[in-house]
Amino acid sequence: MTENLSDQTTSSWISIKTRFNLKTLGKPVYPRASTMPPWQHVQTHQHTWGQLAYTSNGVMSINTPAGNFVIPPDQALWLPPNLPHETFCRYGGHFRSVYIDGDYIDVLGSQAKLLHVDELLKAIILEICQWDPDYTLDEKKLRFIDVFIDRLESAPTSAFFMPTAQDTRLLPIISELHANPGCNKTLQQWGEQVGASTRTLNRLFNKSFAMNFSQWKQKLRGLRAVEMIEAGYSQQVIAEQLGFESSSAFNTAFKKVFYCTPGQYLRK
Repeated sequence: MTENLSDQTTSSWISIKTRFNLKTLGKPVYPRASTMPPWQHVQTHQHTWGQLAYTSNGVMSINTPAGNFVIPPDQALWLPPNLPHETFCRYGGHFRSVYIDGDYIDVLGSQAKLLHVDELLKAIILEICQWDPDYTLDEKKLRFIDVFIDRLESAPTSAFFMPTAQDTRLLPIISELHANPGCNKTLQQWGEQVGASTRTLNRLFNKSFAMNFSQWKQKLRGLRAVEMIEAGYSQQVIAEQLGFESSSAFNTAFKKVFYCTPGQYLRK
């Protein structure tokens, strides 16, 4: 990667509306392949069909009313029909999405969920995304689509997800740390800012996220680190940007979240 990578951390989002304007798919699945530039934000929208959101290169983040999903290349996000969502791609990537007819909702579910993408499922997604949008729906295509849906149905789910909190005392903390995950304010300092004790804030974090403040911040930093690893940042730069004292401290924290080192994650 080039030396100006570190400058991207201060860039602002380029917000656009979705460019996909079909009223109906007209097919069981519809391929959508595009390249997302760095710092692109696709504004909140929804479809009458389902969507499997995937990047073959790079990491994107999708916000829904339930929370934020971080999607590296070994994950894909199932979005059921009529679910509002907005997309962020901080460092750019190859967007390979498959729109899926709403008839499959009984199989794939009515809730958004992250799915693990193994090599076979990846190959199927990439194959579909090479189809002409006006492809002929013959018996071979139907059989291929059936295999695709079967693989999605059996794919393990992933925990690359941060739910949304509703308590107004947590919102300033969450907003600041999402924007600046390297912020090292203590929970006591946050408590003084929002008018709550550390005990109360930890209770609210446990209630909203099933983890305390320290665990929540560690997971948030881990998810941001995945974006930076995929973008080609060195571990030293990532450690500095995310507020760790050293690369060693970053490695230890990353392993607690993902049960592997950053190097092992990248090799996987």
